[in-house]
Amino acid sequence: MKYEYQTIGYDNNLPARIEYLEKRSSEFRSEPHWHKEIEIIYVIDGALSITKNNHETVLNSGDIFLLNSGEIHSINVDDGDKLIKTVRAYLSFDFAKKFDDSLDLIYFKVDSNTKAEEQLKELMKQLAEVETDFSSVKQYALIMDIFHVLFTSCRRQKQISLYGNCNVNFRNAKVAMEYIEEHYREDINLNVMAALVGLNPIYFSKYFKETTGQGYNAYLGTVRLKHALDDLLNHGMSIADAAKCNGFPNVKSFENVCKKSYGLTPLQFKKQQLRVS
Repeated sequence: MKYEYQTIGYDNNLPARIEYLEKRSSEFRSEPHWHKEIEIIYVIDGALSITKNNHETVLNSGDIFLLNSGEIHSINVDDGDKLIKTVRAYLSFDFAKKFDDSLDLIYFKVDSNTKAEEQLKELMKQLAEVETDFSSVKQYALIMDIFHVLFTSCRRQKQISLYGNCNVNFRNAKVAMEYIEEHYREDINLNVMAALVGLNPIYFSKYFKETTGQGYNAYLGTVRLKHALDDLLNHGMSIADAAKCNGFPNVKSFENVCKKSYGLTPLQFKKQQLRVS
């Protein structure tokens, strides 16, 4: 089974990403994926289902769902073209760890029909309704209140690692993917990564491809490409600087990965995106 590792970009001045989604049912589905952030989903209108650890939970308007760091999950909806509205809070795990060094050894659980559940519902509802001149200030205050409820009322001890109840054979891949996301600018070749997880390089190479669906070098290139294109499109970098700052050994390597992924050079990709926007 292949799982996608999602990277979450945080909003300005916030230790979190607040995401408001108003989409048709067909656009809400997601394949199994995971991220380091703690995620809380609040359904404003509509219905969807979340599968976590092979268990499906149906959410309706007014419901919330909490996902701990590293938990693999997918989202599904009924067939049709109904409008679904949600607000999601992706809370920084690293920020939360500043308040509790033992965060790797705990998880959060929101029990039904409790004061904590009602508090979190109300806070998420308020996040969805923030409309002020200093919205980020209000969002920050609400995020801190959410963290407070989680730490004081939802904290549970666990006997396993950060990577949850996933298959033991998948943990090394999760460690590798997370390390790549944090160190993609560096020279992290196959031997370095195999040593990190304590595996023989030949075995690790085969294992990584079987687990993620991509070879190690291809996966690393994809991560670097994602960040390089973001710098190219949104931060005014030149092609040479975007390549250099995101781990590509040279511009040619950047171009080759981009062509393989999109059939375009980085310059062509940029021009295409500018035309679309």
